[in-house]
Amino acid sequence: MTVGTACWIFGDLEKTTYTDDEKLEAISIVANMATHNAIRKSEMVDAMKWLLNKVEALE
Repeated sequence: MTVGTACWIFGDLEKTTYTDDEKLEAISIVANMATHNAIRKSEMVDAMKWLLNKVEALE
C-alpha cells in the first residue's frame, strides 16, 4: 500500500469499504511516517477511537 492510499484510508476509517486488515495497515504506515504534518488531529483521534473499539470488541 502506498503512503497516499494509507493517508486516504486513515482519514476515513469509519466510511471506507476497506477491510479491517487494510485499515490496520494504513494506521501502521501513517504511524511510522517521518512527519505527520498532513494528518489532522481529528484524524489521529478518530484512529485511536477506531483502534480502541476493535480492542474492546476482542474482550
